[in-house]
Formats: sequence, C-alpha cells, structure tokens
Amino acid sequence: MTRRRHFLSTMTSLTALVLMAGFGQITAAAAATATAASPIATFLAPAPGLVSVTQTGSFGASWKIAAGATVSATTVVVQTSRPIGVNGCDIRWVPIQSVAVSGTSYHVDGLLTNRCYRFVLVLATGSGSQISTSSPFIPAPAGLGPTADFTNPFVDGSVSYDTTARIGWAERDTFGSTIVSRGLSEQSAAAIGGSCVGVKWASPTKLSFTGSAVTRTVKRSFCYRYLVTLQDAAGFRSSLTSGAMFVASGLPSWTGTLDFYRPDAFASQATLTWCVAASSQMMLNIILGQSDTSSPSQARYIAYGQANDGAPYKAGTDPAGWVAILNRYGGSSYSVQRFTDAASALKAAAIRMRLTNKPVGVLVWSGQHAWVMNGFSATADPATGTDFTITSVDVSGPLYPRAMNASGYDLPPDTKLTPAQLSKYFLKYSDTVVKTWNGSYILIVP
Repeated sequence: MTRRRHFLSTMTSLTALVLMAGFGQITAAAAATATAASPIATFLAPAPGLVSVTQTGSFGASWKIAAGATVSATTVVVQTSRPIGVNGCDIRWVPIQSVAVSGTSYHVDGLLTNRCYRFVLVLATGSGSQISTSSPFIPAPAGLGPTADFTNPFVDGSVSYDTTARIGWAERDTFGSTIVSRGLSEQSAAAIGGSCVGVKWASPTKLSFTGSAVTRTVKRSFCYRYLVTLQDAAGFRSSLTSGAMFVASGLPSWTGTLDFYRPDAFASQATLTWCVAASSQMMLNIILGQSDTSSPSQARYIAYGQANDGAPYKAGTDPAGWVAILNRYGGSSYSVQRFTDAASALKAAAIRMRLTNKPVGVLVWSGQHAWVMNGFSATADPATGTDFTITSVDVSGPLYPRAMNASGYDLPPDTKLTPAQLSKYFLKYSDTVVKTWNGSYILIVP
C-alpha cells in the first residue's frame, strides 16, 4: 500500500509538471480567444494569462466586478472538454453545471481526470442586458482513474443506417482496481445538412444499462453522442465522450449493385498469418472512412483477436477473434454466422450489407484465409425482401499483391466473381483447434 501511494503521488507531481509545461504554450492563444471581453467582470481564478492545473477533483473559481458596475444576477456555467489529446484541450465544450450564485466565487467538486474545464459567467446588468465571459482552461491531469474507449460511436462522423444502435465501450482501470460504478448519458440533436457539425446538442439524458453496452432506438436525421463516467474501488473517477453519430435519413438508392471498395481502403497483410488483421483493417477503413494500411494497426488487431479467440492459436485468429476486432475498433455490431449452403450465405450477406452499408467478412479456403466481400449485384433490392438472386460478388483478399499461389490466392482487390466462380474459394469451414464452425459456410456479418 505504501509503495502504491508513493507511486500515485509521484505520478501526480510529474503529470502536473508535464501539463504546466505543455498546456502553457498549447492553450495560451486559444484561452485568450475563448475568453470573451467583458467590461465588468474579470476572472481571478483561473487567472487570466495562466493555465491552472488542478490536482484534485475540486476547484474554486473567483472573479471581480469592475468598480461602479451593477450586477443584478450571476449564473456560473461549468463546461468540460472531450478528453485531453496530444495537442492539448479538445475545445468542444459540454455544459455540465449551470448554477445561480451570489457573490463573486464558486466552488465545484467532482472534476474528472484527463479533461479540461472552464467557467462561463452570465451576468445580468442593471440595464437588463446580459454579458458573458469565459475563464481560462483548467486541465485535470491524466494517469489516475479508470479509462475507457468507446466502441460505438467510435469517432466523429460515424453513420448509422439502422434505427437500432448498440452503444458500447471498452474499459480498464489504470492501476487494476475494480470499477465499482458507471454512468451513461445521451445527447441528441437534429442533423444539419446530413452532418453533425455545428449541431445544437440537447441536455444530457441519463440512461439505464447493464455492463458496458446498451441498445438504443435512434431517430433518422438526428445526431447522437454519449458520455460514460467510471469510478474504481480506489475512488478515482474518469469520463469519456463518444464520437458523434449521424443516423441517415434512409438507405442509398438501389441501383442493382452495391460496392464499398475504395483503393485507399485496401490493405495488404503485413505477414502471411495476418489475413484477419488486414481484412479487419479494410472493413474498418470502409466503415469509418479511414485509409489506414499500417503494420502497427494490424499488430494491434491480431493481438486483440487472439486474446478473444475460441482457443489459443500459434498464428492468426479465428472467427470469434475477427468479430472481437471489428466490434472493439468501430465496426459496432458484427457476429459470426454459419450457413448450410453458399447461396443462403450470400443472400444473407447482401441483405445485411444493404441494410447497414457495411462490408462482410468471408472465411475462404476452408477457414484458412480471410477475404472482404465489399460489394455485390442482385436481381432485386435485398432491403425489400428475400425474392432476389445474387448475380455477382466483389471481393478483396489481403495477400495481394503477392504472387498468386497454386490455389488461386489472392486475386486483385475488388475482383468481381459469379457465385459459381466464388465456390472455388468459399468452402465449408474446417479447423482442428476450434471445431464449433466445422461443416458450415462462415461469414462475419454486421
């Protein structure tokens, strides 16, 4: 216990030094911009021109009123930013308290680590007008308390084509103590021009949930974001704000074909055994609008997949690991699905691709290799029923641009195959380690 207390104290001191050194330069100009000029009120704490760093969960704000000024009412609005990033405070402020006060000071408790805060004074003057002024920033140091990463909405700009969304996050405690309490709030706003940029968020609404996920019914043409707060057994608290998710007004028009492929979304596997990692990378690139083809990302994906496999593998990962990767890093709601025949599998894939606007993972070579089904053609719209036939599929294999082997792996990205041509590759699953899916055609489906 003594060693841990000493370590925490040391970390707190070091964090304060880092923050004071880093934020003094990063936020000085931004703070000056954010602080509205006011003829009657000036902040004393946080002090103008300085960046205060709080080492506790409390802070006392104070200000002075210009001589001769008349203030009939004072409201203090406490705002917090999204988590501190590599470039300092992420200035997308979220109000968390609005309190009418008397006097020229206000004390706030419950500040979370790894955040930035500021105070906004709203002053009613004797003439009946209102004047507002913002304080400088107050960074709260990182390194203490439980941490979390949203898995959905993963980043700003996420798009949902379904009106049912699974909101989730992955959590861990910095020092290994148990997380004992959680809170989750939702904010919504009407989208502006099919985007969440510049929307006016409603006040947060607390949600009931269990574990680290909740399923929500969402409205079309609206934006949503979420705030999760965590507290561990040691008493440390932290919070995380999700990305903003836009719920599309409807599905794109049906043209007879659907293809998500982009050249900059294709990823070649860094090693001969990382086909699932590279296929996951391609799928996430398509879903999140990314162009990540890096080996470090693939290494992170394969490590996470193997940690969630049905059994230990010396190399690669299985369908359970593939699903875990996608759902952890922004895919949201993938699952392993098994089919008795290839035709049924392709129809199911087309339906889900059409309804979610997301690609499908295909276990080829009897489960020894992973491909991405990024498109298809059909005789009718799969979103309107099951009376259609798949005429072709568009697939991308991550072994490319390596020379094709004797079994025909891998074809160039976005190769169009008829179902008959695909049957050479899409074979029933067979594994000697985890036999759960043996004898079936296996897909990774959104």
